[in-house]
Amino acid sequence: IAAGLSEICFLDHLTLHESGKRLSMTPDYMSFYYQSARQLAHSYKSHIRVKVGLEVDYDPKNASAVNKIIASFDFDVIGGAVHFIDIINIVSSRDTKARENESMDVICKEYLLLLDKMIDNMDVDIICHLDIIKKFGRRPSAEFEKKFDELLSKISYKKLTVELNTSGYNHKENEFYPSSSLLKKCREKNISVTIGTAAHQPKKVTRYVDRAND
Repeated sequence: IAAGLSEICFLDHLTLHESGKRLSMTPDYMSFYYQSARQLAHSYKSHIRVKVGLEVDYDPKNASAVNKIIASFDFDVIGGAVHFIDIINIVSSRDTKARENESMDVICKEYLLLLDKMIDNMDVDIICHLDIIKKFGRRPSAEFEKKFDELLSKISYKKLTVELNTSGYNHKENEFYPSSSLLKKCREKNISVTIGTAAHQPKKVTRYVDRAND
């Protein structure tokens, strides 16, 4: 409210992948999270709109279990993301060995395949941090521009939204997720874009939002 926001959506993580559990709520915490956010929405309804959702981590082994959890609550928004390719953690600054030992093209190929499967097999509204694979300064070869374009065509066809995640300005590539070139393609394909800050702390709730609006 002090930052001047008219609406906020809580999008906490739900990760069932064995390597990501420490970064996520457990399923038995879900009810408390949901009800707490709904109570906030009621308490502050005259000041700000409060929505509640999840950023669900897609991995094929746990997709069915995640779908059951999602169906148990009336969430406003479900964001979908890929953080793991088998044992490779593509977003952690700690788990680096497996990621650095694999070529970026292989990582990108598997990443895009998982995103494609997620769109087909999970009821998501938003695709989170679309090109997060660039986080540590490595990029795939130019041929993957076409593959990202094909994925965006599918996102457009499914009428999904892409998240403009501002946290990229705190990482090595120093740019949003997705990049400006992918954002331009979103516009060309009439894909809606929403802003997320991956805040994790109250003081970061609006970080780089002005830059994103520009």
